[in-house]
Amino acid sequence: MELAAAFFLVACAATGFGVTYLSGVALKLEERLAFGVVLGPMLVAAATFLPSLAVRDVTVGTVLGGLAVALAAGAVGLLLDRGLMVADWRDARRRWLRPWRAPGHPWPLLAVLVVCGAWTIHFLHQAYVYTPAGLYSGYINIWGDWAAHLSFTGSFAYGHNFPPEYPIDTGHRMGYPFMIDFLAADLVPLGLSLTQSITATSAMLGLAFPVVLYLAALRFTAGRAASTMAVFVFLLSGGLGFVYLISDLQHGGLAVLAHLPREYTL
Repeated sequence: MELAAAFFLVACAATGFGVTYLSGVALKLEERLAFGVVLGPMLVAAATFLPSLAVRDVTVGTVLGGLAVALAAGAVGLLLDRGLMVADWRDARRRWLRPWRAPGHPWPLLAVLVVCGAWTIHFLHQAYVYTPAGLYSGYINIWGDWAAHLSFTGSFAYGHNFPPEYPIDTGHRMGYPFMIDFLAADLVPLGLSLTQSITATSAMLGLAFPVVLYLAALRFTAGRAASTMAVFVFLLSGGLGFVYLISDLQHGGLAVLAHLPREYTL
């Protein structure tokens, strides 16, 4: 069933990629791919929410039906601008196949993806861990914040929470931005558990976020170095806590990276 969930997430990204061609905004291929990973799930979540709202449940039918509608919208974008899509691929191929030292080569984008992606995967693979003693979270913010998201997602997947109300405050309209939780609930009928569904959707968007941030910064700064710095300044919470990491590395060596002794950005 993990394969069905993986197909769903890939289809979300493909939908977003196609929708970028309906926007009328001149984008490079990398921007369409990265922005599509965000736009696609937004569109799919909206398209699957409407039938779920109608039947007051999240089912395989509501998920696949909404996904089909969203995919159709993406396909329309690709068909209407297929000439531009071909031109985008050719332009990307030309830029990426140049010597990496060539001015304007997009290699920093790949570097950002690799560095941030390695941490994201490490972070999320231990987000939730089942042991004989129970469910453990791998990070304090997951323990604190994701408990609410488990509740919200479970209320959609199992609790028929339509129209949405706070599951811990029955009778009150859910004013929290809940669509990311509903998107995770879409994966439950496809075979994932609640913890898996939240982790999977977070991984998809978490891997895309540094790339989106880099490309957005590049639009503003037109400089690769400044854009790369912007990503890490933002992801380090804009602070100087990393200075303590340098000190810890000096005293404990690289082994410190395996067991961080403190928080550096909170």
